[in-house]
Amino acid sequence: MSSSRDCVEFEVNGEAVVVEHPDPNSSLGEYLRYGKGLSGLQLPCKQGGCGSCTVVLEGPDSMCGGVPVSSCLVPLCSVDGKKVTTVEGVGNVKEGLHPVQSAIVDHHGTQCGFCTPGFVMSMYGLLKSNPEPTAQQVEDQLDGNLCRCTGYRPIFDGFQTFAKRTTDNIHCSKAVNCTAAACQEDIEELGKSTSCMKKPRTLVFSKEGVTWARLTSLQELYGLLHGAKNRGDKVRVVRGNTSTGVYKPPSADFIADISEIPDLKKVSVDENGITLGGAVTITDFMDLLDLHKDLSPSYAPLHKHLKRVAHDQVRNVGSVAGNLVMAHGHGDFVSDVAAILMTAKAKIKVGSAYNNGQERILSLEEFYKISLDGLVILDIVIPVLGKNARVSTYKIALRRVNAHALMNAGFNMEVDTVKGIIEGNPVIVYGGVRKNPQRARNTEDFLKGKSIYDEKVCGMALDILREELILDHAFGRTEYRSTLLGAFLYKALLSLLPEDAVPASLRSSIMEYERPISTGEVNFDKGDPAEYPVSLPIPKLSASLQVTGEAQYMDDMVVGGGLFATYVTSDVANAVIKSIDPSEALSKRGVLTFISAATVKDDGYCNLVSEYEELFSTERVLYFGQPLGLIVADSKRVADEAAKLVKVDYAGIQKPILTIDDAIAKNSFYLDRGVDWQHGDTKRGFQMADTVIEGQVNTGHQYHHHLETQRTLCIPGEDSTMDVFSSTQDPAQVQHCVAVALNQPQHKITVNVKRIGGAYGAKLNRSASHAMACSIAAAKLKRPVRLVLDMATNMQSVGARSPYRCDYKIGVNKNGRIESLDLKIVNNHGSHFDFEYPDMYMIASFIDNTYNIPHWNIKGNVARTNLPGCTYMRGPVFVETVFMIETMVEHVASALQIPADIVRETNMYKPGDITPCGQKLDYCNAREVFSTLKKSSNYESRLKSIKNFNSANHFIKRGISIVPVKFNASWEAQQQIALVNVYPDGSVGIHTSGCEMGQGLDVKVAQVAAMTLGSLVKDGLDLTSIRVNSVTTIVANNCSESGGSVTSELAAMAVQRACERIVSRLQSTSKMLTTSKGKPGWGDLIQSGVDNGVDLQARGRVNPAASKCGPYQYVSFGAGVSEVEVDVLTGDTRVLRVDILLDCGKSLNPAVDIGQIQGAFIQGLGYYLSEEYRYNTDNGKLVTDSTWEYKIPSSKDIPHDFRAALLPNSSNPSGFLRSKFSGEPPYGLACSVIFAVRQAVASAKEQWGDNSWCSLSAPATVEKVALAASVPISALKIHKIRS
Repeated sequence: MSSSRDCVEFEVNGEAVVVEHPDPNSSLGEYLRYGKGLSGLQLPCKQGGCGSCTVVLEGPDSMCGGVPVSSCLVPLCSVDGKKVTTVEGVGNVKEGLHPVQSAIVDHHGTQCGFCTPGFVMSMYGLLKSNPEPTAQQVEDQLDGNLCRCTGYRPIFDGFQTFAKRTTDNIHCSKAVNCTAAACQEDIEELGKSTSCMKKPRTLVFSKEGVTWARLTSLQELYGLLHGAKNRGDKVRVVRGNTSTGVYKPPSADFIADISEIPDLKKVSVDENGITLGGAVTITDFMDLLDLHKDLSPSYAPLHKHLKRVAHDQVRNVGSVAGNLVMAHGHGDFVSDVAAILMTAKAKIKVGSAYNNGQERILSLEEFYKISLDGLVILDIVIPVLGKNARVSTYKIALRRVNAHALMNAGFNMEVDTVKGIIEGNPVIVYGGVRKNPQRARNTEDFLKGKSIYDEKVCGMALDILREELILDHAFGRTEYRSTLLGAFLYKALLSLLPEDAVPASLRSSIMEYERPISTGEVNFDKGDPAEYPVSLPIPKLSASLQVTGEAQYMDDMVVGGGLFATYVTSDVANAVIKSIDPSEALSKRGVLTFISAATVKDDGYCNLVSEYEELFSTERVLYFGQPLGLIVADSKRVADEAAKLVKVDYAGIQKPILTIDDAIAKNSFYLDRGVDWQHGDTKRGFQMADTVIEGQVNTGHQYHHHLETQRTLCIPGEDSTMDVFSSTQDPAQVQHCVAVALNQPQHKITVNVKRIGGAYGAKLNRSASHAMACSIAAAKLKRPVRLVLDMATNMQSVGARSPYRCDYKIGVNKNGRIESLDLKIVNNHGSHFDFEYPDMYMIASFIDNTYNIPHWNIKGNVARTNLPGCTYMRGPVFVETVFMIETMVEHVASALQIPADIVRETNMYKPGDITPCGQKLDYCNAREVFSTLKKSSNYESRLKSIKNFNSANHFIKRGISIVPVKFNASWEAQQQIALVNVYPDGSVGIHTSGCEMGQGLDVKVAQVAAMTLGSLVKDGLDLTSIRVNSVTTIVANNCSESGGSVTSELAAMAVQRACERIVSRLQSTSKMLTTSKGKPGWGDLIQSGVDNGVDLQARGRVNPAASKCGPYQYVSFGAGVSEVEVDVLTGDTRVLRVDILLDCGKSLNPAVDIGQIQGAFIQGLGYYLSEEYRYNTDNGKLVTDSTWEYKIPSSKDIPHDFRAALLPNSSNPSGFLRSKFSGEPPYGLACSVIFAVRQAVASAKEQWGDNSWCSLSAPATVEKVALAASVPISALKIHKIRS
C-alpha cells in the first residue's frame, strides 16, 4: 500500500485545489469554510442534521451529475479526484443569480438567510442530475434541510417552478448504467474536466498520529486490517463517514476509506435478487429497488421505507453496510435499514482479513450475534420473494423525515389468497425493543398455517408477541413502545386481508400514508399607490446576498491573528466546586490561557452578568452545562479539545431539581417573582355560574433553534477600546455588560451587528454573557478572540422557553359564558433570573386572549430548578397563556356539549370593552376576523365532513379547530434611532438601532425612506439607491432591544422622521428646480442641494409615551383554522390544512408579513407537536441537545394545504402608517393544531365508551397522542367478513 503524493487534489467551483498534508480528521466543510474562505456554507450542527453545510459532490465514475452531501460529515481526504460545488460556484450578485437562487428571492423564501445556501445547493444538486424533476422529487429533495424562519412554504413555492408537470420520472440510477439525457450531458461535461478528475488511486496521509488510507482493492483492505491487528493498532473503516453525525467516532490509528474499492462498489440484479457491494450507498440501493420494483413484492415497500431514512445528503454517501455496522456497534441505534433488510430475508457475505479473506454468508440475526473484528461486509443480497409474499414495514418518529425511529417493524408473510392461510415461515421483526432488531419467533411460529379470517388469531398473536418481546426500559418510552408492539402487528395482519374483506371502517387504518404535494395560498391587499413603495410586496434587501452565500454573519468575518475560545462547562447540575485544574489543558500545544472566576477577579475584571447571574461559577454549580471557565487557543479544534482536559472536582453532588413536580416536592421557589392578582370578584363570579369545571394544563420547554448559535468576536484596540461583533438583539445591553466586565466606560466599547442568523428572543438577554467572556479573553491577551458556541453547548447552557403548569377552576353558565376564573400557575424558570425576565404580571396581559371574562384570580409562582435560566422566546407568556385559556374553552365546550367555536364567540370582546390589564379596545375587530375566517375556510361544512369521516373510520380520526388570538403592541419607552445620510451621488445610507434578524426590518425601513425622500422628485427614489448599514452603538446609542415584533415599525418611524428633516431642508431646492415638466429628478435635486450647502444628514428618534388607550399602543387580532388526521394506534399526526387570517392594518410590506405568518405558525407547530425536552434525571443533562434528538418541524411536517391571508381593507389609526406587526400573533394560532388533535383523539375514545374530558399538554408528541387515545387491546379485532 503506497501513495503517489502526499496531498489531496480536487476541484472547488471549477478551480483545481491541492491540499498538502491533509488532516484525516478534518471535514470537507471545515476546509471549504476555514481553508478556502467559502463562508456561504455554515456548520451549525456538525451532524448532517440541518442541511446548512450542503454542497454538491461529483466523482469521475459515479454520482451522475453530482449529488448534494453534508460537507460537515464528508472527510476532506475522501474527495481526492472529485468536483465540489458550493453556493459561491452557483451564482453571485455581480455576475447574476442562478435560476434556483432567483426562485427563492422571487418567492420571498429567505428570512434570516443562515440556512438559505443549503436549500439552494440541495435544489441545485437535484437539477444537476435531473433537469426536469417531478413535483414529488422537488418536495422530497428538501428532507435534509431545516429552516426555523420561513415555514418552508415560500421555498417550496419557488422550487416547484422547476417541476415538470407530469408524473413521469426522468430516472437517474447512479448505481446502474443510465441513459437519461441529463446524465449523458453530464458525462460529456466530465470529459472537459480539469486534470484532478482522475481515476481513484490508493492514497495514504498521516498527521498527528492518525493515518488516512484510501484503498482501491480488497487485498489492500485485508492487508491493512491484518497488519493493524499484529501491531495493536485501531482501524476505523469508513465509506461516507455519516455515522459520525450520530456517534462520536472512536479514536483510531488508521482510517480506512473503502469508497473506491471496485469489489465493494459492484451491484448486480438477476432472477435471484439484488446484490449490493459493501460500499454501495443507500441512494444507489434505493434507485435499484425503484428500477426493479416489479421483480419482488418486497422491493417497493423497502424503497418507500428508505425514503424516511436520514435524508438525501446522507443517503448519497452513506452505505447500506455502514448503517448495519453502526447498529452493530451501538445497540441503542434503532436502524431502519437493519429492520427492513431482516424482514426481506437479506443475507450478508463477509470476508475475514485475519483468515486470508475466508468468506461466510450470514443472516442478519447471525450478523448481530458475532464479533465484527477483522470482518468486511462484501455483499448484501436481497432475495426475490414469492409472488404471494406480503411485506409491510412501519416506523414511528418524532417527525416525518430526517428523524430516527422510536420503533420500527417489518412483516413478511406469504398468504394463500384463496384459502386465506399464512404459508411458509413468516418473518416478524421489531426494532427499538432492545439492542438490535428482534425476530418475534414465537409469534411467527404461531401464525404459520393460521387463517387470516379466524377472528381469534389476532388476539392470540398479540398475547404471544407481548410475552416474547420484553422491552428494554433503557430505551425509554416503555408504555408507548408497548402500545406500538400491538399496533404494528395489528396493522400487518389486517393488511393481509383482501381489500373487500376488510371492514370499511378499518381500511383507512392499513392504507399507507401518502403525503400529497403540499400547496399554499396567500392573499393580501394591493396596498396604497400614494405610499409606494410602502405596502408593496418587495423582497428583502439582502435576499440576493443570502441566496448566493455572500451575506456576512458574525463568524464569517476574517480577522488576522485571531484566537478561539471554548467554554469549560459543568457535567453535573447541583454540586459544590472543590477545585478546577486546567494544567493538562494548558500543556496542550496551541493553548494560550484558561480564564475562570478566580482569574477574572485576579485580573481586575467583573464576573457578574447581572445581580442574578455569574459569568463563571465561583462556588456552586446550578445546572448541567454551566460555564466554569474559558479555554483560549490558536484554533477552534485545539480549544475544543483542551476544554475537555480541564479537570473539575465536585463535592456534595445532589440529585437535581428539574421539573415543576420536583420543585413542588422540594418547595423550591423564587418568592420575589410571584404574582397574586385579582380582577373583579371571583367569589361572586362562581356564585353566579351554573357550573364549575376544574382541570390542569401543562406546557414544555422549547429551544429557539437559531442555526446561528450564540457567538461574539472581540477585537481590542488602542487605549483599552474594544470592538465587539455580536449576534445580539440588544447591542446596548451588550455594550453595557462588556463595559462592566472590563471596568471601562461605555464610550470605549463599540458593539456592531450586521445581521443575525435567527434569534427568536434568545439573543435579547443571553448574548451579553458570551460577549463578556469573549471580551475578557481579548483584553487579557490583547488579541482578537471569537467565541462560537456549538449547538450542544448552546442548548445545554442557554435558556429556553419556560414550561408552565396551570391548575384552573372555571365558573361558567349553561350557554358557555365564562363568569369567573381561579388560576394557579407555576413557571419553571431555572436556576437564575434572566435580567428582568420572568415578569409574572405579564400573564394578566395575555391570558384573557380575546375573551371578556369579568372575574379573575391568578396566583403565580416561579419554580427554582437546576436548569439554565429560561429566557424570552417568540411570543413569551403570550404563546403559553393562549394555550392555557384555549384549553379551558375547550374544556367548557366538552363539559357543556357546546361547539367550541360557539363558546369562543359567546365570550369574545367587542369594541369598547376594557381588558383586565386596563386596555380599552376602541378598535376591536376580533369578531370580524373570526367570522371572516370561519366563512372563508368553510369551517362549518368541513366540521360536518369530519364528523362523517370519524363515524366511518375506526382508528384514523380527524379534527378541526378554529382559534382566535389577541396580541398587544408594547411601544412605551421602546426607543429607536435612525441616522440617514444622502451622499452627493444620490445614494442613501441608513443606520438604525433595529437589528435585522430575518423579520424584514431593513426592507421596511428602506421602503419608508424611499417613500419619504422620493416625495420631492418625479419617479420617486429607487430602492437600489438605499443601503441599510450595520447597527453600531456609535450611532444607536441609548436604544431599546429589537424584540416584541414592534422594532420594524418603530425603526421605520425613526427613519421617516430623519428623512422628513432632509425633505424639509430640500423643499426650497425642489421648488426651485420644478418646471412645467414637473418635479426634478433625484440626482439633480441632490446635486443642487450639495452645491447649495444643504445638510443631507439627519437623525430621527422615537421614544413613545404610554398610549391613551392603556398600557399598549394597539392590539392585533388574528384567527386560525387547523384540520388534522391522527392515527390513534400510533399517535402519528398529519396536518391536512391550515387557514390563517391576521389583521396587519395597512401592511408596510405584505410579502414580509405573510412570511412572518407562515414561519411563526410552523414554529408554533413544533412547540405544540414535536419539540420535546428530555433530561437525564440523575445528572441534569439535557438529552435532546442536538438535531439528532430535538425535532423542529421539517418540510414534510407543514400543512398539506397552507393558506395565509391579511385582513382586507384594514387600518390601524394607532399604528405607524396604519400598519400592525405580524411576527408573534400567528405563533399562538398554532395551538389550533393541538386542539384539532385533541378532538380527533376524543372522537376515538368515545368509540370505546370513554366520554371523559380529553386533555393534551404541549408538546403533543406521537407518544402523548397515542397514550391519550389509550386504545384498548379489546379494540384490536379483525372482524370476520368472509369465511
